[in-house]
Amino acid sequence: MASSRPPVSPGTTTTDPVDAESPRAGDRFAVVVGPGELRRHRLAAGRDLVFGRAAGCDVVIADPRVSRRHARLWVGDLCTIEDLGSRHGTLVGGQPVPPGGVVIEPGAPVSIGPYVLVIVTEDRVAMSPAPSSLVVDDPAPASPPALLVTVARSPLTVLIRGESGSGKEVLADTLHALSGRAGPLLRLNCATFSAELLESELFGHERGAFTGAVAAKPGLLEVAAGGTVFLDEIGELPAPLQARLLRAIEGRSVLRVGGTRPLPIDVRFLAATHRDLGAEIARGTFRLDLYYRLAVVTLTVPPLRARPERIVDLAHHLAAAAADAAGRPPPRLTAAAIDRLQAHGWPGNVRELRNVIERGLLLADGDELTVDHIVLDAPAPAASAPAPAAAAARDPTPPDGGSERSRILDALGACAGNQTRAARLLGMSRATLAHKLVVHRIPRPRRG
Repeated sequence: MASSRPPVSPGTTTTDPVDAESPRAGDRFAVVVGPGELRRHRLAAGRDLVFGRAAGCDVVIADPRVSRRHARLWVGDLCTIEDLGSRHGTLVGGQPVPPGGVVIEPGAPVSIGPYVLVIVTEDRVAMSPAPSSLVVDDPAPASPPALLVTVARSPLTVLIRGESGSGKEVLADTLHALSGRAGPLLRLNCATFSAELLESELFGHERGAFTGAVAAKPGLLEVAAGGTVFLDEIGELPAPLQARLLRAIEGRSVLRVGGTRPLPIDVRFLAATHRDLGAEIARGTFRLDLYYRLAVVTLTVPPLRARPERIVDLAHHLAAAAADAAGRPPPRLTAAAIDRLQAHGWPGNVRELRNVIERGLLLADGDELTVDHIVLDAPAPAASAPAPAAAAARDPTPPDGGSERSRILDALGACAGNQTRAARLLGMSRATLAHKLVVHRIPRPRRG
């Protein structure tokens, strides 16, 4: 690289995983997306970041497919990526970085082994308190932020979290639309089928595999070739099918029911749930290894009550759509009607808002939706306090969970967040520690 760049002392880092200063408009970040994690590092002009497996790198990526010193990011008015002689190379736009490096534009994905690096500015996709999660306030943004586009265009599996009716399906539509994949987006709601029918729908079956199987049928994972499979309510997937799905994701192949020969598949996986999968793992109803395969990137859609600024825009949009479907001009919402909408808690989220608007349009006989047309659903009755035994049955924390959680936090603090060293200090394997982080709901520490 050019010698005019300022020297940087070995080990100097511009990352700020625990940054007390709030991001400002125009701040630039290097976002690293990879298996099981998503990390953000604030950039400072005139400094560099070295990415690699070695402990002395600025951004440590503990993956055998990443070289000890893999790549260097030079930060100035423009950012330049340089490969440091890595074994598997550094790719920009699918092409190897040439000797001397190449300038990368904001939003352009850079492949470092199985990880993706992208430069973004502070925008509407914000980091949540959990380091591996992004909060997406608008599931269908008119101008998608660079980071959301990068996640969409990557092959990484995405887990979408959020309450029922919050917009998880809309976000799945957005991700597929931005992905550039030529194949279709096919959906499967895991909560609406029996285990036997779900297996056939997902993996397909051969002729004679069961009574009524008069012909071979490809499953969803085959039919979606070149496209995206969206598994809604993944938390409802029966345990035997969880193991089969895990093998399909890992091996990129599928074995039909009654089949003997695995068939290759080319699909991108999206999954969604309203459940707390950490609690389900603790109960033994969801596989930890499948969770980590699905949650390579986790996107969270907040409930509507946490997005009050979106209520009015959504109400106008839903009213216009409902009126268009009915062959009517879009109605005007009066100030009193808007006040009532904004005062409601929306336990059913956007789905409930849609119902209220469509019902109001049916009641209105003119071109206005007034407060009299806004008929809100009665809130569900408050549940009585659970009996101690029932509460304990729902609490995944073991009797000594509090002290164990404290020991884990102390060990992570003593090891500066290094999970391998913390596991050694605790006398357990790193895999066991990873499981306990989920059980005790401890966010995975940021590294680098």
